[in-house]
Amino acid sequence: MNKMNFKNTISPQIEKNGLVLIAFAMVILYWVIDSLASGLLFTRILIVSFVIIYGFFTQTLINTRKAALEEKEKSQQQLIQSESLAAIGQLVAGIAHELNNPLSSTASLIQSDIELINEIKDKRDIDHEILADLRFSLREMNRAETIVKSVLGLSRQTQTYAENVNINKILDDALRVLHNQYSSSNIEIVKDFDENLPEINGNFANLGQVFINVIKNALQALPDDKGFIYLKTRYNKETNCIEIECRDTGEGIPNEIIKDIFKPFFTTKDVGKGSGLGLYISHEIIKKHGGLISVSSNKGKGSTFVIALPARGERKDD
Repeated sequence: MNKMNFKNTISPQIEKNGLVLIAFAMVILYWVIDSLASGLLFTRILIVSFVIIYGFFTQTLINTRKAALEEKEKSQQQLIQSESLAAIGQLVAGIAHELNNPLSSTASLIQSDIELINEIKDKRDIDHEILADLRFSLREMNRAETIVKSVLGLSRQTQTYAENVNINKILDDALRVLHNQYSSSNIEIVKDFDENLPEINGNFANLGQVFINVIKNALQALPDDKGFIYLKTRYNKETNCIEIECRDTGEGIPNEIIKDIFKPFFTTKDVGKGSGLGLYISHEIIKKHGGLISVSSNKGKGSTFVIALPARGERKDD
């Protein structure tokens, strides 16, 4: 049965390409006869052999390089995913704290209202107190819901780069997730967002990871947990790009190491306090989006990270 299938498969190919095969055989025959007549058969066979060997090794090198690039891409994607999961894991404690505060205050107020209702009505003005407490409880519950939505949005593990992404929303989500890391300090976040930014095509979760990394680095760069972080978004009409700027008033990055900060495993933090992968992965994610990330710094005055991402359309008010 297999022999019949093989024959049925090969025979039509021979019939279809018969003229080509005959022509090829005639060329080979002429080449051999001409080589014998001229006495160059050995020389020509040697040349052909070298060409074949060279072609074989060249193709082998190409295949090897292609396989290496594919393996690098696969490893890089796994690295991004693992670092993303690690980053989310590190933020769980902060998120739990952020959720615990509004939920605790809400539960406390609701319990107080229950006790209040059970008291004698003519002793207290019940209506106004209950209304104010319930309004506050509603605001706190809404805040808890917003925090949960932010975490869910930033932790999604998708590999599509065709989502409709609002840059301002990702930045707000990143700040919300990081809120516990600066809320009890003397750090002030100053936002200057262009509300008319066009959307971009990208990966919401991966870009969220980039902004968390960049803002977190800015927070850690501020001495004694005090200073300013300026976040700005703008549309560059000449390049049709969304530009995101994160500037801190920290200690700055020394000139001798600023060229290395996007390299894998490079870190100036103490052992155990940083993997050296945050900015490297951020650089790779931005590159996958067709964008650029750069940094400038003045020692003692702070650093500025600028990210440029291609916009999907033009500015809304243009």
